[in-house]
Amino acid sequence: MVAVPLFITKRDGSQQPYDGEKIRQAILKAYRAVGLNDEAQNAIKIEASIHQELAQEGACIAVEAIQDLVERELMNLDPQVAKKYIIYREWRTVEREKRTSLKKTMDGIVSIEKNDVNLGNANMSAYTPSGQMMTFASEVTKDYAMKYLMAPQYARAHASGDIHIHDLDYYPTKTATCVQYDLADLFERGFHTKNGSIRTPQNIQSYATLATIVFQTNQNEQHGGQAIPAFDFFMAPGVRKSFIRHLSDRLLYTLELSEGRVLTDEERKSFTEELRGLAPRLGKGDEEVKELYTKLVASGRSFTEQAVRLALSSAYDRTARDTHQAMEGFIHNLNTMHSRGGNQVVFSSINYGTDTSAEGRMVIRELLSATVEGLGQGEVPIFPIQIFKVKEGVNYTEEDYAVASEDFKGALEGKYTFVAPNFDLLLESCRTTSHALFPNFVFLDTPFNKHELWKEDDPKRYHYEIATMGCRTRVFENINGLKTSIGRGNLSFTTMNLPRLAIEAMHLAESECPAGEKAEVRQLARKHFLDSVRREATFIAEQLYERYLYQRSALARQFPFMMGNDVWKGGSKLAPTDQVGDVFSSGTLAIGFIGGHNAMVAMYGQGHGRSDEAWHTLYDAIQVMNEVAQEYKAKHHLNYSVLATPAEGLSGRFTRMDRKRYGVIPGVNDLDYYVNSFHVDVKEEIGMFEKIRREAPFHAITLGGHISYIELDGEAKKNVSVILKLVKTMKDEGIGYGSINHPVDTCQSCGYRGIIYDRCPVCKSDHIARLRRITGYLTGSLESWNSAKQAEERDRVKHH
Repeated sequence: MVAVPLFITKRDGSQQPYDGEKIRQAILKAYRAVGLNDEAQNAIKIEASIHQELAQEGACIAVEAIQDLVERELMNLDPQVAKKYIIYREWRTVEREKRTSLKKTMDGIVSIEKNDVNLGNANMSAYTPSGQMMTFASEVTKDYAMKYLMAPQYARAHASGDIHIHDLDYYPTKTATCVQYDLADLFERGFHTKNGSIRTPQNIQSYATLATIVFQTNQNEQHGGQAIPAFDFFMAPGVRKSFIRHLSDRLLYTLELSEGRVLTDEERKSFTEELRGLAPRLGKGDEEVKELYTKLVASGRSFTEQAVRLALSSAYDRTARDTHQAMEGFIHNLNTMHSRGGNQVVFSSINYGTDTSAEGRMVIRELLSATVEGLGQGEVPIFPIQIFKVKEGVNYTEEDYAVASEDFKGALEGKYTFVAPNFDLLLESCRTTSHALFPNFVFLDTPFNKHELWKEDDPKRYHYEIATMGCRTRVFENINGLKTSIGRGNLSFTTMNLPRLAIEAMHLAESECPAGEKAEVRQLARKHFLDSVRREATFIAEQLYERYLYQRSALARQFPFMMGNDVWKGGSKLAPTDQVGDVFSSGTLAIGFIGGHNAMVAMYGQGHGRSDEAWHTLYDAIQVMNEVAQEYKAKHHLNYSVLATPAEGLSGRFTRMDRKRYGVIPGVNDLDYYVNSFHVDVKEEIGMFEKIRREAPFHAITLGGHISYIELDGEAKKNVSVILKLVKTMKDEGIGYGSINHPVDTCQSCGYRGIIYDRCPVCKSDHIARLRRITGYLTGSLESWNSAKQAEERDRVKHH
């Protein structure tokens, strides 16, 4: 009998002669994967059996059919090795599909399709040439990172939707996610950029301008956001310098008139230096006039009290004007200054509210005023994200709240003297929020936000005040240095697919207990769910460590501004060719999660906004994540924590993949998005105060970052007192970081701002900008959101 030649049909349709050696090598790889290196005889035996069977069937066999035969033979001979072969085969399939998917993605970028790749970042104009280049680079570097930079098990888990490795496109660059910087230190020492050095600024306009330059320059070395943790403290010296300059100018002018001559430059300089020690606190009242007049007379200067009064009044008013213009410029720059491709402006946040000096208070008053005024045509500023730091005794007391509750209008208009020196700024912040959706509120007295070293009389107490990134990332506790938010940030975070774990847990429980009562099945599912959460959190912790080891291998010269200027504390000690190494050990590694509500519906038929049983299960699941974070914090001596993931691009990715895997499950994956982290379902009809109470306990166990939102109906600026009441409730209930949403629509034809339904009520235009919040920051048009986040926004109910 003549042997029939065998051919293999490859996946692209081409054919090649059968090669038994390739099959034997694939089998040997499977054996080596389980630690068996001397199994050549088994490989020969299996290949011979396959060859004999194929010879009887025909002359041309598909490559997939051969792999099926290999699987079968391995299962018969050694199931453990067969499992490794199956996993490897699945991985290769995913890789092939990914390459095909990448081609389709690139085609979509070229043709500027309106798809979720192009709309993955609401802050980027993906249709511009630079935006297209950014999107191209993003997709290619993701592919590169998964193929060559991470262990296959992590790449597989990401590709299959078990986890989501965030900012995967920046993985090869080794950069960190975010940082909060010590602006006072930068201003005091000066700093250098690529083309030169910057001196210490000498007036409030320069302080504000240089702050934007720091933001812009450092943004090129971060893939996430940046924050100023104590904006009022850092800007206050600039106000002081401007005040001294104006006061000196006015008094020198009076002096020249009285002496009938022009003073020399040396005389003017000497007087200004003398005035720095004599000048009273910022103000123009009788107390300040008397203080300065007395000091000037004692120093031998012959000024009249009226001249001093006029000089102080003029200097104060001019300083206030300069400060307002500086804050206007600061806001305008951060909304127009593109720092990266795709017309992206800086992901900027500022924290403030606890500087009680007259200078710091002036900064915030003028900042809030400029925020309400808006941009050129009155548009609400998108950046910076503003966060007011609520602190007992500094800007809040129960006594002050009671006064404001009795007469809110009068309190807002300044009719009362408050116990807390900055309570008036809290009121003004509530008013500003009602117009512009910012500031958000972070609560310094919440137990997990307190710092044992904070002292009211410490001029640098801001080092011990929690400050947050606007999106919610929280950096505070530090196993490798000072507990502070300043000079450090998040290194990376990865999110688990919580609904998938719940679906799998239910399937497993139902298979193990097919005739069981509903309660019995749910109890079993709960155990499986918590076990799987622990496994997934452990898996993510290992993946974060792998990425950390890669990040710490970066050279300092890769981040010349951030390391060279000690923006990330410790970086200035490194030579350009030094590895970043332990400098990055002060950063945080966050285990994230999404879809808590959807997971609970999968198990209990309703979410944790209604079901107490579901609430406790979700709470316990996050506690399990914390246990893993603590274990890995001890194991690697790194700042592991749990993050309530801010999901923008991720919002619909898991949902699409889970629908494909499990089909449509009502209430779980039937919408275009999973609900963020531990949030009560956006569609849940729940009162605003009840929502705060149900979400607050989760803040204490998500120390990598968290936020809770309240959705108001109607125009908030017509009832600002409600915002103050919500701030109090958040404070009382233990919220760490909270935000209040309400509709802000602007007619782009006439500038009318308010709730606009179809057309502008003034000019009847339908050219309307609808400002909404997405993952902590604002976007001026819903059209820039991906489809999942648009769907989520449509579903958001108002809380009453």
